[in-house]
Amino acid sequence: MSCPVVRKDVRSSWHLYVIHLREELLAADRQRIFAALEVENIGLNVHYIPVYLHPYYQSLGYERGICPQAEKSYEQIITLPLFPAMSDQDVQDVINAVEKVILYYRAKGFYG
Repeated sequence: MSCPVVRKDVRSSWHLYVIHLREELLAADRQRIFAALEVENIGLNVHYIPVYLHPYYQSLGYERGICPQAEKSYEQIITLPLFPAMSDQDVQDVINAVEKVILYYRAKGFYG
């Protein structure tokens, strides 16, 4: 799993907290990780669907495959909860759930 990185000369608004699942290190795909985090009572989302995959653009004839890297990234990201009313305990609950699920699905032989 990769967490967001912010350059030292940038100040993020942190309106989204997107993690990238390194599926090559996991024994599960995004759908399974997503479902497991929901069981842990973590409200998740997926952002940044490639624009041409939205129904409107599909109706105009855009097809999968025109931006393979964008599609691959989309299939491996999850947006974790992040909002001003989160308490420190809410944040810790998200961290604990993500750690629990990722450790559970870590593929044998990968420890990085």
